[in-house]
Amino acid sequence: MLSQESPREVISPEQDQRMLSTPVLCYIFKDKYLPPPIFHRLIAACITRWPVAKKKETSENLIFCGCCIFDVDLFHRLTLYCRSHIVFARITRMVIDEAKIPDTKLCTRVRKFISLNLNKIISYLSQNLQYGLSVQCTSSQGVSDDSKVYFSPMFDIWFAEESHAHDAPITPEHMNHARLCVALVTVCGNAMREVLRTKVPAQHTDIYQAILANKGKLTGRPGRPLLNPSQINVVFPDPQGKKTGTLDQFDISLLYILIRNISAVQAPIITGWGNDPQDQPRDTSLGASVERIRSFRNHITGHSPDAKISRQDLEDYWTKFEAVIRDIEKVIGRQVCSQELDRQKRQVISVYEAC
Repeated sequence: MLSQESPREVISPEQDQRMLSTPVLCYIFKDKYLPPPIFHRLIAACITRWPVAKKKETSENLIFCGCCIFDVDLFHRLTLYCRSHIVFARITRMVIDEAKIPDTKLCTRVRKFISLNLNKIISYLSQNLQYGLSVQCTSSQGVSDDSKVYFSPMFDIWFAEESHAHDAPITPEHMNHARLCVALVTVCGNAMREVLRTKVPAQHTDIYQAILANKGKLTGRPGRPLLNPSQINVVFPDPQGKKTGTLDQFDISLLYILIRNISAVQAPIITGWGNDPQDQPRDTSLGASVERIRSFRNHITGHSPDAKISRQDLEDYWTKFEAVIRDIEKVIGRQVCSQELDRQKRQVISVYEAC
């Protein structure tokens, strides 16, 4: 590829009355790893779609090491560049007219083209790579600062057409709900798995033996088996019934049934099984903690009318999550999920602080 570095004004142009740029779209690769050939091939794919822009004064092609600018149409330019493990894209409207922002339909088309070709390239090179899409926030003064880059998983002009098409734009409250769902499934779900692994009835060597020993109880209860057909297929994937699925395949509802019916966990002291113990904060038993997680699952995912959570409710739920995980770890006698919950909490806080 070219050896000439892109000038700073190409990456961070000064806004003036003649042009207006979108926020920078960021393809952030997991594990901070992006092989250079992937970006090189992406540039090549874009060259087949749009001409490389030229510098007005010298007619020099605006292509550099790790950066290329394209004339998407008569009015818009695409700047595509790469730094470390992140691919950045920005569209700039270059003319004075009644339009105050870059064309939203064009932004959507460009994003889809980049994403489609990026996925094709990753697949072609047989790379097991994953990336996330975010929009780069500027600093509080509205000027890009290379030493401090903020990321926020928000929707803006790059996704405006899709939001309008469905008449349901993604809001911060939707993102709060998504964050809670992730914490619920990963952290609280893993905590329940540890409870099930730890509290195996004395007559069994491990939880899988306990599940096999209770197959009749779980599947053959007259009139109303404990497990529904889809759960039975997950727990007993072997038609001959000689092995079970793994705990990592069990969701919170299934884990709850197994803990309640075949583990050594005792029912909540005050409320018993099947009742919400949220009004009994002094009951910190494993059974109460399991019931609290079941209640979280019902309220956050099962019974949510609009998939929205306010910031205050997000913080309240996070405090409840921390208390439940702390109670479980205290009874089990070791850390199981608190560090992961702290990590996710720091991510949420950083997003709010950045924006």
